[in-house]
Amino acid sequence: MRLLPYTLGVLAAAVAAGFAGNASAIEFNEIARFDVSYAFSSDLDPEDTSFDDNPKYIGTNPLAVAWNGSKLYLAGHDNFGTSLLPIGLIEVLNPTRTGVNVLGDADFGAKFGDIFQPQGRGYTGLELSGSGLAAAYDDGAASANAIQLFDTSSNSLQWDLSNAGITGRGGSGVGFDPGFNGSDATPGVAWTQFASGRRALQDADTGASEYLLGSDPLGFQWLPDSPPGSNFARDFAFDPDTGDMYVRRNNDIDAADRSGENDTTNRRTIVDDPTDAGAFKLGQKIEFIGGTEEGDLLIYNDSVVSSTEQAFVDVVKVVDTDGVAKTATFNLLGGLTGADIGDGAGIYDFDYDPASNTLAIVDFVNRNVFIFEVGAGVDVLVGDYNDDGAVDAADYTIWRDNEGASVSLPGESPDAATPGLVDAEDYAFWRGNYGAAAGGSLQSGAAPEPASAVLALLLASCTACGRLGDRGIRNQRTGA
Repeated sequence: MRLLPYTLGVLAAAVAAGFAGNASAIEFNEIARFDVSYAFSSDLDPEDTSFDDNPKYIGTNPLAVAWNGSKLYLAGHDNFGTSLLPIGLIEVLNPTRTGVNVLGDADFGAKFGDIFQPQGRGYTGLELSGSGLAAAYDDGAASANAIQLFDTSSNSLQWDLSNAGITGRGGSGVGFDPGFNGSDATPGVAWTQFASGRRALQDADTGASEYLLGSDPLGFQWLPDSPPGSNFARDFAFDPDTGDMYVRRNNDIDAADRSGENDTTNRRTIVDDPTDAGAFKLGQKIEFIGGTEEGDLLIYNDSVVSSTEQAFVDVVKVVDTDGVAKTATFNLLGGLTGADIGDGAGIYDFDYDPASNTLAIVDFVNRNVFIFEVGAGVDVLVGDYNDDGAVDAADYTIWRDNEGASVSLPGESPDAATPGLVDAEDYAFWRGNYGAAAGGSLQSGAAPEPASAVLALLLASCTACGRLGDRGIRNQRTGA
């Protein structure tokens, strides 16, 4: 077991937080899961290696997802550059089913949007609005197919940038701009690109340019006037009610408040990675989730390395629109949690549908799509490790029997500094909340010790804690 010294400050914070009783967390409850590996397997007959024979193959890995509560699309990326088949887009049929589903040929529509791409390139973003599916594609250079729009009634191409007589790079995602205060009844297709710091806009019906990135009429600026680090925009999301824009730049999050149809104000960085790491990391994504009991939220993947041993719960994070971190709990089917999702490369894409209050997450490495219902803010009875509605001696037994294990106990504090690890911090939370019961009451006879006494006991009995990690995963190249 690897030991890390527990500082006085951490212990004091744990004890103080333990007396808070119930704490709030945002909950994501899985209702469906789709193993989509079939669409990312080029050879259906492993014994015959003479040619690739899967007509529904769209790439080695899914890099983007689009979901509106009734339709589900995936975008392919070439992570190896070894296949002779083009990458593309595909629709998952009957996506409203529930439970765990391993998909085969009959579960996918016909492949479309075929493109032969250079090694390590492909589609980077998808977004649905009405009958339109917008797609962003990046082959490492400016091209007309960087931004495309497909008609979902037939999955046929409606337009690309050649309709506007321009080219661009589609490495920064794509979206539908709702307009200032959501005023645009027919949202245009928005996009940006590396080093621009502005939003371009194409007419959704014709593909004609409404605003440009490098010449008049210039699209509005989203980049802060003095941004920390370099400018590699990877994805963005809009608040559908205000038109405010949130951008994943490198491993940061920038925000721009909408002040008009083509104007912004209060441009700022709300999540700053001071190392400026991740400028060349593939797949940094973001999505807006509005109207929860925790307020308007942003979900994103915080990853700057290419390791395929990154845990889902360490990478996927939630903040409010000021960049304040929120605790997120992912409950999977079968009583599992987000900690049970296989390790990956830290690459996930997200699409939230407000009408159904559901969130789709695609896992790049493990080739799964998760559909979560976004729950209300959930009250957690801190220290209730057996989930019986009371913090008592029985919970100490649960803590003692699991000490040192990398598991998430019921009643783990959302304020825990080491979530997913049973350690002295969890003891402090239990001890500080001893006697509490669901609803905020105290059990008869409960006598929690003063925080100072708990701290002294912890300092005398615990000097270190650690986190075990033994996760195996296949290696893949994941550079941008």
